[in-house]
Amino acid sequence: MIDSRQPAVAVTMDFEVFQHYHHWRAMLGGIVAAGAAPLTIDCRHPRTDLEHLIGMVDGLILLGGADVNPELYGGASADPLVKPGPRALDDNEVAALDIALRRGIPVLAVCRGAQLTNVALGGTLFADLARDRPGSAVHRTTAADLDGAAHIVDVRPDTLLASWIGTTGRVPVNSYHHQGFDTLAPSVRPSAIAEDGLVEAFEIAAAKLVAVQWHPEILWPTDECSARLMRGFVGSCADRFPAAGARC
Repeated sequence: MIDSRQPAVAVTMDFEVFQHYHHWRAMLGGIVAAGAAPLTIDCRHPRTDLEHLIGMVDGLILLGGADVNPELYGGASADPLVKPGPRALDDNEVAALDIALRRGIPVLAVCRGAQLTNVALGGTLFADLARDRPGSAVHRTTAADLDGAAHIVDVRPDTLLASWIGTTGRVPVNSYHHQGFDTLAPSVRPSAIAEDGLVEAFEIAAAKLVAVQWHPEILWPTDECSARLMRGFVGSCADRFPAAGARC
């Protein structure tokens, strides 16, 4: 019996490259520190059990990683600046997102996960910001720079993101993405904007879905806004308990 006092959170990833992604390991620690239990799901190969697995949890996190396959948003499949992961990874994560939204399970989407969420809901991406959005700030720093802030975002008031992090206005964030949101999906609302005008976060408040381009899983040990974001997400997962009860 899973202890219903502690939320369970599914985390989708590609186990074959797990050892190369420090921020994936950091996310698991952040989930535990925020008061939840992570359930990792290897999405590299096609799966038929996602309905069952997502049905066991109280939250879903879609992580960063490889680029989204460009054919999913009308991009060029041979674009030399795009380095997608396995197509099954995209397909499995889109399916997991659909299941979570259908079941009313809160979602936190980070970096690639945020981009995939936008695409899955009908939006498009800039395949490479430096090339496709002239005048953009530098959003692709280095992995080593993720431990500190790279730029400022303006968190909009009256958003779920603002309620999770406990503040509005100027918030420093880290950054490690070369792609970005072009056309936002029709069902989402921007919740944070970078100084160059690029949308850095969006949400569907009623669905408890928040998608961010930065990496709170890296900053949570030292940055209170990142820690509150993680706790806010886990709190939304725990809010399901009265309806969900204990699960076997």
